[in-house]
Amino acid sequence: MDYALPLERYDLYLLAGRLLAHHLARAGGVQARAFEVALAVQYFQELVPVVGSSEGIGLDAVAERICDGLYRKSDGRLPHGPKDEALVWPILNLDSEGVPLPLLPQSSAEGDFRWHKLCNGQRGIGCHAAAIHFWQDVEFLEGDRDLCPFRVYDGHTSLVIDQGRQKCGFDGNPCGWQPGLPKFLQVLGRGRQARLSRVAWTVPMWQALVPVGQALPVYPLLAALYFGAPQLAKGRATVTPEQFRRDFGLTEAIFAALFEADPEHPLNRRLLTHLDAPPAGEPLSPRFALPVLPTERDRGRPSGGRLVIDPDEKPAYQKSGVPGGSARDPLLAERRRRRQLERTARHDEVLTHFRRWFRLAGKEVREDADTFDFLAIDEQQVLLAEIKVLGQQDLAEAIQETVGQLLYYQRFALAPWREEGYPIAMAAVFERPPIGEFVTFLGALNIHTYWIGEDQHIDGPEESLALIRSMGVQVHADPELMRDA
Repeated sequence: MDYALPLERYDLYLLAGRLLAHHLARAGGVQARAFEVALAVQYFQELVPVVGSSEGIGLDAVAERICDGLYRKSDGRLPHGPKDEALVWPILNLDSEGVPLPLLPQSSAEGDFRWHKLCNGQRGIGCHAAAIHFWQDVEFLEGDRDLCPFRVYDGHTSLVIDQGRQKCGFDGNPCGWQPGLPKFLQVLGRGRQARLSRVAWTVPMWQALVPVGQALPVYPLLAALYFGAPQLAKGRATVTPEQFRRDFGLTEAIFAALFEADPEHPLNRRLLTHLDAPPAGEPLSPRFALPVLPTERDRGRPSGGRLVIDPDEKPAYQKSGVPGGSARDPLLAERRRRRQLERTARHDEVLTHFRRWFRLAGKEVREDADTFDFLAIDEQQVLLAEIKVLGQQDLAEAIQETVGQLLYYQRFALAPWREEGYPIAMAAVFERPPIGEFVTFLGALNIHTYWIGEDQHIDGPEESLALIRSMGVQVHADPELMRDA
């Protein structure tokens, strides 16, 4: 039996986020961001030409018209962007508690290249193969791009770290693959000038994004997708799973593979039990990724740590005024001693290169003798970073230390910043790339990963680079987004 889900229930929208976050944490294998792009292209498939039929649709058009087009919401109960624009709300972009996290529209000057990268990036679904006959070969389309015979290793960057910097043997463009993902879209051309075409997507291709046994609960997904989206509602007050299937042109086989439609499924049942009344105690003002901070006039600027002025200034680690009583604590004294031993010449070199780009961007930067290595203050957020020189030490131990330090500093050393309403982002900075498994682990803890490249620029996974790029900080040039000279 299909239940009709009301489309204007804000309480169900909030509940849906928590239920979907619970499912993602339990399932573990869902490629959430790639799935969001594929779902948007599926809905607007008439806008994306079939491979070989034309030159394809522009990458910017896919980002702005298709991806932003599907997930933009207009509802008075949702916050707006800094210029009062409607925000973009991907259905599976949730924090650990299930609170929806919005994005600035792609057309915004402050927006990042999230959709571009997801079409053709480290976690993207695009492929640069140019020969038409490959796009008629199901085995090629469904195959793991990690095994693609046309991927060319760049000879420098570790394969498990930065797959987006590998190249395609057809045209020399960055390959944009991730192990396990098939080829959903053909991407031809350079950077943002690239044009995309599609093929018919099979059940195994979709199941690379939503694995067998991890189908998404359909009722929470409908509540998250259709709320505040008049372009989807089409004048209807309710929607059923079958109407959703028809809206998106999904075959019954693909729908059954991707979505759990049984009303008795625990997460479906949890949402459906609240159709007659709002869930008890549901908050109606959740936290968002773009919090409205107090105005500068009403918001304090905590002190603490030493202010760094010169972009090329060497670390000094002056004392930050820790109370004298705590200085007599032998455990604190030992911790200080270990911190000083960590701060080697190589450590200071990495720190100097990292913070130089923040100072050149005009950001306020601080360091502290007893706690944090690096703090950058932006009007929208604070970035806390721990510098760790991997050298020859045990990587697992180094990662453990980094996580512990960041979580401790975020909770205690930066308490004044949190109390003033500043969101705090955390980052681990290394002198070289750690292995990909550790990058994934840190990302799961909301810790961004960076390293200093051979050109002394900041490098790292795209998700991390997008954060500091949004702060105006210059990073390693992205070969996938560079325009032709």
